[in-house]
Amino acid sequence: MRTKTLVLLAAVAAAGVTASQAQVFSVNAVGYVNKTIPAKGFALLSNPLIAPTNTVEALFGGQVPDGFQVFLWNTATKAFQFTSYSPDFGWDPINIAQTKINPGSGVFAKNPTAADVKVTFVGDVPQGTLTTTLVPGLQIVSSQVPQQGTAADLGYTAAQDDKIYQWSTAKQAYDFSQFDASFGWDPALKPLDVGDAFFLSKTAGGTWTRTFNVNQ
Repeated sequence: MRTKTLVLLAAVAAAGVTASQAQVFSVNAVGYVNKTIPAKGFALLSNPLIAPTNTVEALFGGQVPDGFQVFLWNTATKAFQFTSYSPDFGWDPINIAQTKINPGSGVFAKNPTAADVKVTFVGDVPQGTLTTTLVPGLQIVSSQVPQQGTAADLGYTAAQDDKIYQWSTAKQAYDFSQFDASFGWDPALKPLDVGDAFFLSKTAGGTWTRTFNVNQ
């Protein structure tokens, strides 16, 4: 199935597409993506572009309010690590804020304020053969190609008993689907916006590989 491409690039033109919580404008494989973290709420985000520096500190710094938190899932300890932002003191703990968030992964972001917070990711569109390593158990993953669609639309090949937990910013709750080789995904997968991540649970490791070129 051909998915809706939210990054449209050409040598002589720029294209813009607006999704429910994502906007992408790109020229020659360089673009930006806007994501919204709702007031007093959480969002499960990916970094959909290759920035000069892909750390939490660099990606979110200067864009978020006092008390903003970013949660990273540790697949080894099966627990969250988090870092908080303060305009006066920066990120704490700083070592967590210096963790890289590359395309294909993701983080939870918490907005403690009474107003929506918008963050903007800027960088190059990933191209070529893009491979995300998947481990047994629970992990946060995302499409390395910045497009809208279900995980299946975006090239994820499921294995028996794979489970996907997609976070709904509107409901502030998960939408759950499980894969069976005979029946497919049940319930049906919901579309992901550009810059969305999700929890994936696998019984065995694997990879999510897709070849992408902006001229496709």
